[in-house]
Amino acid sequence: MSAELVLREPLGERLLWPADFPVSLGGTGAGVTLPAAPGPLAWLGLHDGQLFVQPAGEGGGVLHNGTPLAGSVWLRAGDVLDVGRGRLKLRLEDGRRVLEVVAGGADNATAPPEPDAAATIGGPGADEDERIEAIAFRARATTAQVPQPRMSWRRGAVLVALAVLAVVAAVLFTSVPVQVAIEPAPDRLSFEGGWPGLRFGSSHLLRPGSYQLVAEREGYATLRVPVEIDDGRNQSLAYALAPLPGRLEIVVPAEGVARIDGREAGKVPGVFELPAGSHTVVIDTERYLDFQAEVQVEGLGKLQKLVPQLTPAWAAVSITSEPAGAELRVGGEPRGRTPARIELMAGSHRVEITHPGYKPWVSDVQVQADVPLELGPVRLGLPDGRLAVTSSPSGAAVSVGGAYRGRTPLQIDVRPDIAQVVTVLREGYEPAQREVRLAPGARESVTLVLRPILGQVIVTATPADAQLYVDGTSRGVARQTIELPATAHVIEVRKPGYATHRVTVTPRPGLPQGVEVTLLESVARASMPPGQAGAPASSTATSAVDPAAVVALAPTLRSPAGQDLRLVPAGEFTMGSPRREAGRRANEAQRAVKLERRFYLALREVTNNEYRQFRASHRSGFVLQQTLDLDRQPVVNVTWQDAAEYCNWLSAKEGLAPAYRSEGGRLVPVVPATNGYRLPTEAEWEWAARGSALRKYPWGDALPVPPGAGNFADVTAQPLVSQFLADFDDGYAATAPVGRFTPNALGIFDLGGNVAEWAHDLYTVQPATGAVAVDPVAGGTGTLRVIRGSSWRHAAVTELRLALRDYGDGKRDDLGFRIARYAQ
Repeated sequence: MSAELVLREPLGERLLWPADFPVSLGGTGAGVTLPAAPGPLAWLGLHDGQLFVQPAGEGGGVLHNGTPLAGSVWLRAGDVLDVGRGRLKLRLEDGRRVLEVVAGGADNATAPPEPDAAATIGGPGADEDERIEAIAFRARATTAQVPQPRMSWRRGAVLVALAVLAVVAAVLFTSVPVQVAIEPAPDRLSFEGGWPGLRFGSSHLLRPGSYQLVAEREGYATLRVPVEIDDGRNQSLAYALAPLPGRLEIVVPAEGVARIDGREAGKVPGVFELPAGSHTVVIDTERYLDFQAEVQVEGLGKLQKLVPQLTPAWAAVSITSEPAGAELRVGGEPRGRTPARIELMAGSHRVEITHPGYKPWVSDVQVQADVPLELGPVRLGLPDGRLAVTSSPSGAAVSVGGAYRGRTPLQIDVRPDIAQVVTVLREGYEPAQREVRLAPGARESVTLVLRPILGQVIVTATPADAQLYVDGTSRGVARQTIELPATAHVIEVRKPGYATHRVTVTPRPGLPQGVEVTLLESVARASMPPGQAGAPASSTATSAVDPAAVVALAPTLRSPAGQDLRLVPAGEFTMGSPRREAGRRANEAQRAVKLERRFYLALREVTNNEYRQFRASHRSGFVLQQTLDLDRQPVVNVTWQDAAEYCNWLSAKEGLAPAYRSEGGRLVPVVPATNGYRLPTEAEWEWAARGSALRKYPWGDALPVPPGAGNFADVTAQPLVSQFLADFDDGYAATAPVGRFTPNALGIFDLGGNVAEWAHDLYTVQPATGAVAVDPVAGGTGTLRVIRGSSWRHAAVTELRLALRDYGDGKRDDLGFRIARYAQ
């Protein structure tokens, strides 16, 4: 154990041990005697091995580094104390602390001491040290001295020790114990503003008074609190240190924004102060996918580093072409010439490759983030020839090389330098063909005359002078036999004052068909007084008139979104399929159905453009590289609920009562049904698709699928489906624009093929029954809804049949819908 301090005085050195403290500084009676008034002016103390000085009493006459001493101050090497007219300086020599009396020591010579060149006085923060100037001294006149007895130094030391003990005893007897509990335990603890007291473990011996408690620990905020100590016993103080926040440094390769715990925290790269604990960090940067991580911050002022491995939001795309040197454009912007390696952000991009003298190549390319993609070599073909196809009559389906291309009149591009057969088909007419061969870039036209396949229709009507109209064209008096092409025709019998009778007839070659019509009198005519011009004879004035027979309804109407709907007549038919039908499913039980309430049905499926008028954010998506999202393609990837919401939106725009209401957070059909827009019931859909003839397939009753019949899983869909029609090419690998193929007898498109369609009904399995169901709608609780019709994914006999029943509750890339509504 070594001494804590060496006290160097004019009479010599002495060692001060821990037990010697505190040591008083001042005049006569002080532990260190200096020229000053009697008694101590300051106390030199020791706490945890550190020296400190504090004033005794009011503290007058004591300077610390030139500054008046007002409270306890830690002492460091080089500090200067001015006590009374004496001066002390703390030095560090060979690892020992030395407190030297450099001026004014007791028993010192009468001449002032020579100033130490190194002893300077400087207050805290002083820019320059202040030198100690020599004090002007003038010798006193010599007078006769009376000899005084001189005290020995040992006796003086004993007196000083007794004085110190007396002071210490006084302090101890006037101090009180105080228990201090701080969590976690501080590295440094002190009481400022008075005598620092004595510490015994967690207990401190303090004199009553006002103090400032100071507690410090690394990683925690410094605790500074004022405390009042009275003269009571068993006093205690308890505090908790607040941990400092941690610092999180985020290092990223590109500038961005950090969101921490759901709030924007600032730009990255950067350093963020966070409280200790778990935090959710999301980093959003340009050209990279968003990064998210849970970070455990230690706190206590520690610096942690987060270096996320960001995934690029782009991919390298290599594009080659034959021939090379073709101009490359992406989204209409030039991107160089082939071969090229470019970076594209994730998503869909329209890529165009053009070369003079060759056919342009255009495709929608789907890019996945951080997944390299190679396109090519793209073989640019010779420019197509341009072929104009017309027919007589027009409206015939055109196929080139077996692939359906549209309806006449039509202009199409055809591959050059290849002989191809152009076939023109129209129901009720014999097919016509012509072989063509076009040079690259050439323009030609071809006209084909179709020979009708005729059937007889025998019309009889009452009254006899009623007029006959066929497909809206007057054909004279109704009582006649006419020959018509073997396709569906609308026969109307009209007479003023009578309700018009309308019926659809399909003539059959060699099988004459009869139409017998008795017109019913209109309400206005039946209510005229007998004898008035135009009134019926008195014998029929009271005859019953069926009001439903005289209500004139428009044959078509248009929705607020621009969709055309066709009036479908009432009728009776057998729904389902016979047990022995090839491909039949068990849920296709037959039952008799009567539709009494006439309804309108959309001619085409709802398109992406029509649906986005309601929900602009919808995207139908892609299948591999095939887009499903063009404006004229049918909307897909929609649920039954999405379709019902769309129907209610249409009803609201037209001021109609909605067909669906909310129940338990889901839409359900309104009962009884309104005249608002809705999905067709299952019975309505099958009646419109199959008709009274109960067609097996959309095109007829037998395979194979003829050209232009619809959009099914053909050879172009082979990469997308597991089963396909190897000898059929409809020209579309996935969905086709609506209305591109031959409609049925009612003029309705795509009831088979393109996309399957949601129906209004809840899915149930009905047993076979002989009872007639009138306007049936399956309702009840449940989420599965009926799906009718085949799609571009279907090629099997089971799926191609119009009696096919399916069900679901989710989204599919081959499932859409069409709209319907009741006529009254």
